[in-house]
Amino acid sequence: MKLLTLEGVSFNYGSQLPTVLQEIDLTIGAGQCHCVTGPTGSGKSSLLNLLAGVLNRPHEGDIWRSPRLVTGWVTQDPQTQLLRKTVGAELGFALENLGISTEKILFKVQLALRRAGLYLRLDTQLNTLSVGQTYRLMIAAQLVCEPHLLLLDEPWAQLDDHGVSELLVVLRNLLQEGMALVLVEHNPSAFAEIIQHHWQLEAGKLSEGIYTVSDAAQIEAPTWRNQPKFEHVGKVLINAEALEFGFDGCPVLFTCPQGFKLQAGEIVTLMGDNGSGKTSLLKSLAGVLNLKQRLPIKVLGRRPKLGVYGADLGLLMQRPSRQLFETSVLAEMQFSLTRFKLPKERAAQMLEELGLSGLSQLPPYKLSHGQQHLIALASIACLHPKVLLLDDPLAGMDKHYYDKAWYLLQCLSSQGCAILLSCHRGIEHSAVSRQLSLHNGLLVESFIEEG
Repeated sequence: MKLLTLEGVSFNYGSQLPTVLQEIDLTIGAGQCHCVTGPTGSGKSSLLNLLAGVLNRPHEGDIWRSPRLVTGWVTQDPQTQLLRKTVGAELGFALENLGISTEKILFKVQLALRRAGLYLRLDTQLNTLSVGQTYRLMIAAQLVCEPHLLLLDEPWAQLDDHGVSELLVVLRNLLQEGMALVLVEHNPSAFAEIIQHHWQLEAGKLSEGIYTVSDAAQIEAPTWRNQPKFEHVGKVLINAEALEFGFDGCPVLFTCPQGFKLQAGEIVTLMGDNGSGKTSLLKSLAGVLNLKQRLPIKVLGRRPKLGVYGADLGLLMQRPSRQLFETSVLAEMQFSLTRFKLPKERAAQMLEELGLSGLSQLPPYKLSHGQQHLIALASIACLHPKVLLLDDPLAGMDKHYYDKAWYLLQCLSSQGCAILLSCHRGIEHSAVSRQLSLHNGLLVESFIEEG
């Protein structure tokens, strides 16, 4: 049964901006799984917006929807979809507004949680969930309304491997029940067993096939101009002794029996599953968390405290949109430079070196998730920090943007910056020297063998 059809649909966000989608043709039927791939910033999320019916700007072409079509949609940043404070209240919100009885709401909410692979108490506070858990919660929030079409934006980047396996079981069952799925993914191979139709979106055109990275000009090796060499390469910049970490009044989240250190000039990954405590550890190192517990940690020779490090410490969170607030990309890049009285020319130079000068006058909120991540990272890199803490910074990036991000990290590393980078999966890159693993409540260090 046909659910949704696009015929010759074109769309853009303004008369002075390039067309995002050009003469798109797409038909989605019940029980079908479509996957859309394409370069970062190509308009994949805009296509999902169009399919969900939430774009209020006019478009060209025809869009036909089944009269009784119910669509569910989970964005790249699921935090923007949260409305309530607890799991139960969040999942029951839409049903309450539909006038469903309390008994039926409770049954539907518990069923949706199980179908999404979440086993949480209904009174669980949303602010205690990881980004990956929140993503699955938003899937459950769509399932309570029993949609005919479910749209998922970059689920692989948000979930650990176990979460992806659980999601695959959920999606396979939904397809068998006749639900249609549209995935936007940079890593379609993770969902290859359920994908029936592959689409490539590039330069506004939608065509059948899987996106492959074309040859592009490579960024040259780090060549930051007129920067003094770091004088103390190898100096310990982060020193954590044996510790137990937990939120006030809550059980211990994880222990680190041997402690860990981070030296100038090295890049260390922090790998762990959703909800294991990676984000909490990074925030603790930056002094962002206000806990009664005094952790035996020193960063740049001081106990972590918000505001004491100035430009010497940078923290990039999982939600780059929360750290972007200026009216243009260039202004965003210059903001902290002005604040710390550093040369503003670094911003334009950085954009030029990254090949992103074409984005300089665009508002950051109009960028794709991957572009926002890179701009937020670049704005911190302009400060030349001594310590850089990154929370899953590579999400939503294709290979070209991934390479640009690693160019930045290697530039900073060559200057002596100590970098700690959290991730769901191991990262195979020659610049990574060591790995911290956070699993089953235990934080341990594991060295990466060369060769």
